[in-house]
Order: sequence, then structure tokens, then C-alpha cells
Amino acid sequence: MKFTLLLGAGCALGLLVATPTAQAFEFTTHGYYRMRFEALQDLDTQKPNDAINQGDTGDNDRFGTIAFGQQRFRLDPILKLNDNISFQGQLDILDNLLFGQSEIQSVGILNPVVGTVQPAGANGAFGVTGGNAGDPLVGGGGNIVVKRLWTDVFTPIGKFRLGRQPIHWGLGIVQNSGNEQNDDFGDTADAVTYLTAYQFKNGGTLNSGLTYTFSFENTVDPTTDGLEGEIGNNNADTHQAILFGVYQSDTYEIGSFGGLRWRRAEDFAATTTAIYLQDTDGDNVTEAVSAPAGLDGDTALFVIDLYGKGSWGPYTLGLEAVYIGGTVTTGIAIDAIPFTEEEQATYTNPISSPIEMQPESDISVFMAALEFEGNYDFGEFKLQAGYAPGDADPLSTKITQFGFRKDYDIAMLLFQEPLGTSPPVQVADGRTVLGHNPVSGTSLNNAAYAALGYKHHFDISSTIPQAKDFKVGLKGITAWAPANNLDIDFTEITGVDDLPHYLNTSRWYGFEVDASAEATFFDHLNWLVQFGLFLPGGLYDVKTDDIDNFNTGGIVGIDFDAADPVFAAKTALFFEF
Repeated sequence: MKFTLLLGAGCALGLLVATPTAQAFEFTTHGYYRMRFEALQDLDTQKPNDAINQGDTGDNDRFGTIAFGQQRFRLDPILKLNDNISFQGQLDILDNLLFGQSEIQSVGILNPVVGTVQPAGANGAFGVTGGNAGDPLVGGGGNIVVKRLWTDVFTPIGKFRLGRQPIHWGLGIVQNSGNEQNDDFGDTADAVTYLTAYQFKNGGTLNSGLTYTFSFENTVDPTTDGLEGEIGNNNADTHQAILFGVYQSDTYEIGSFGGLRWRRAEDFAATTTAIYLQDTDGDNVTEAVSAPAGLDGDTALFVIDLYGKGSWGPYTLGLEAVYIGGTVTTGIAIDAIPFTEEEQATYTNPISSPIEMQPESDISVFMAALEFEGNYDFGEFKLQAGYAPGDADPLSTKITQFGFRKDYDIAMLLFQEPLGTSPPVQVADGRTVLGHNPVSGTSLNNAAYAALGYKHHFDISSTIPQAKDFKVGLKGITAWAPANNLDIDFTEITGVDDLPHYLNTSRWYGFEVDASAEATFFDHLNWLVQFGLFLPGGLYDVKTDDIDNFNTGGIVGIDFDAADPVFAAKTALFFEF
């Protein structure tokens, strides 16, 4: 349902008082309210084992259950001035903020001895107030976020879209607007877009256009920021141009886009900070000091994307294939490993300064996805498959690993939640200095996957008249890694002989099965319940290729263990309007 408001010359705000002739404009909006609860069990895939030393955390059972609730109220307003000019936007209120964590501040209590007492946020019984709205350009979150705002101008030669706008293409594996009910992210760009269409006599339409995006601006507005301090160089701005075209008919569509992204930077400028080890007192004892690091460089990459989708009868087939090439700046610096003064008396530090990647790296990435669906009166099935490359060498100078967009998800857990725990890297006294990171992240990368799901339709309106579209589904997912997720050769990294080499002995992620039930009530309320079970494969079992040499010289040590199953439960309410 949409609601419409017409305002004319007699508007209480007097917006059109100056016009001699009344001219109505139209304001409409739609959106949804989403409330979601999640419970996740053993995302680290580790089971209790006192024999495994995780350094500061004791045994390897770092955590068990993570449960939380969150909400979002989204508005997609449209203000139409006339047939040629309209404004559109997207506002998120309490955007995915966890219940009880909305920058809550306790109401102060007046004490005649010490003055105002501010209780901890947990003392909600005394009364709490919400925090300030977040900064959508920097921090995100907060109470109200203006996510997008743009204008559409229709002219005789085509449509111009100007402003902060959603970006989406094809199946959404590299550009995804994130506008579906379960989406959490969404690609947005400050851009100027030109769109035009050509109608063929056979009924087909060729839609084409050009988008120029201001991806990153390195300078400031002198009218608000003045000219004090360092002024950014426009050479370091990042820009992108995309040319696209799609031919559409009644039964199929096929299209392609080509994109260029470029940035010119000050060579060898620092991009981040990392830990140096310096002898600050001249006593031959180094201390860990955080200092600028990472080498900046130019970016010049291109993207070619082919997309097609066709339908016949109850079946639909969609394909998308992407190639990314050129050069890109990484600006990556890896921290040195700090030793204590006592350790330095016995051991020579293998890494005395950060490892800095070269300023410019070649990139060569091919990704693809397939979706095949069948929709019947009694149910629907969906087959998904795809490929995203990986990189076994963390210090390689050629980038081959790139992930799908976060809103393109295929499972409740796999590539949706951070899974696994990389083993801790420990120095001689058992301190953990590296590790404890997920083995696989929250976007689909380094994987060849296959998923098959089926949802059966039930008519329960005779039993529950307010309900319709009741579906019960089951889905299975499995994936393999083209390259090892973990492949660390400490001798290669440090230059010290006889240090261990750690890697995954298997490239199988495992198998996941998801069950779901969903129904619509009162026309506008959708209720979704999901359960997921992930059985980790050997990829999450971190091993060493030389068990007899896993702690040579006492410089580094890594413990490892087999992985445990992961569970998930989720329920969400969607109120659409």
C-alpha cells in the first residue's frame, strides 16, 4: 500500500503562494518496519579442549551463544514536482541497531553530596534516553540515516539521475542495491547517470546509459573548513565511469557494462598505521611503536560484466559473469611481532618492522553466478551455483581474490556469518600476538558453491482466514575453496630458517542445511522463521605440514584443533506499507 498527499495553492505551508496558477505536486512513500531476532551458536567452530592453549582466552572454547534483536524502519519517499522532475530518497530509522545498544545513556540522579550521579547504561530501571543520530557519511548507525537522495529529470533526449543513488546490476554479485527485505547493506554512489531507451518494432527495448560516480573526494570545502592544515590533493580522488546497455523482450533480457575506476596518488605516502619495533632509549631493547605505514599508489582498473536472464513457462534462468583487471593500490601493512624485553634477551625478533606491500598491485579476477528457478502452483525450487577465486599466498603481488557483494547471500551461515577461528600465533611466554580471526568471512569469496532449495506452498486460509502465502522450505548448500584459506609460511615471511608452514589440509568448507517457514498475515505482515545447521569441512581444521617442527626455536607456536558444528535460528517480522 502507498499513501499519496496532494498539496495545492491553498497549502498551509504557503509553498505555492507566489504562483499565479495553482499547480499540485505529489508526495508518495512506501517502505517497511523490520524486527529481527537471531541466535548463533559456536561461530568459531571450536569445542572445549583444555589441551589447546588460546593464550589470553585459556582453552579454545572462546564463546558459545550470541543472541540479539534489532530493528529498522525504512522510508522510500518520492516527491513529484511535475511530469519532468521528481525527487527520491531512502531514510533508515534505528537502522539495524541492536536492542539495548542504541547509544543508551542513563538518566542522571541528583545526589546532594557528590552532585549528579550517572549510573551505568545497564541500570535501565532508572530511565534511559537514546543517543544522538549517527553520521551517515562517517560513522553510520544512529537514530536517523539519510541513506540516499537523488533527483530524476526527464528530458526529450533521455532521463538524468543526479545525486546519491542506489547502484545495482544483473544478479547483484558486484553491484547490489540491497533493497530486498532481508538485505542489510546496499551499494550507493554519488553519481550522475544518463539513461535512454530505444523501442524496436518487434516490441523489444534497448536501454542504455552512462554513470559517472564520485567514489572518493580527497579535498575539502574551503568555505566551511578554511585553509588551515593540510589540504587534500584532487589527484587522489577516486572516480568511476560505467557504460551499460540491456536489451529486453517479453521473455528474456541480455546486457553488459564496462567500467573504469581510477585514482592518482602521491607515491609512497603512508595509508595506514602499523607497529614498528624501535630502540627508543638506545639500550638495544626495542619497543612496539605505532607509526605511519602502507605505501600508497595509483589505481587504474576495469570491469567487464555480462548478464542474461530468460524465462519460459514456469522456469527462469539467470547468469552473470564478471572480470576485473588492471592495477590497484592496496596500502597494506602487516604489524611486526612485538617481544618483551625478557624475550629479546634470548630470541632475535624475526620481524623488526612492518611488512609493506608494494604501492600498486596487478588485479585479475573472474567471478560468475547462476540461478535456475521453477515456480509452480504447489511450490518453487531454486538452484544456485557460482565461483569466486581465492589467493593462497597472503604476500602475493597479484590480487586474484575478490568477493561477491554482501547482500548476495546463499545461506544463513556460510559466507553470511564469520566462521572458524584461525589458530593463535604465540611467542615464548604464551602470549597471543596474532590469530583468533575467522577462517571465512561475511562475503562470498574463494569459493565454488552449489545450493538447492525447495519451498512448498500451503493454503491455510480456511483455518486462519487472515493468513496467506504460507511456505515451508528446505535448502542445502556446499562449497569448496579454489585456494587455501590459511597458508602461512613463517620462513618466507621472516627470512628465519626452519620456521613452520601452516595451511588447511582440506579445501572443503562443509555442508549446510537451512529450514524455513514464512507466511503473510493481514495483507501487510510477513513472518519468517529460519533454522540453520552447518557441518564444517576440513577447511576449518587448521594443520601444519611439519608436525615435528611446529614450534622451532620457541619463536612462534600455533595450536590447532578440529571444528565443531554451528547452529543458527532467526525470526523476523516485516510490516510493509
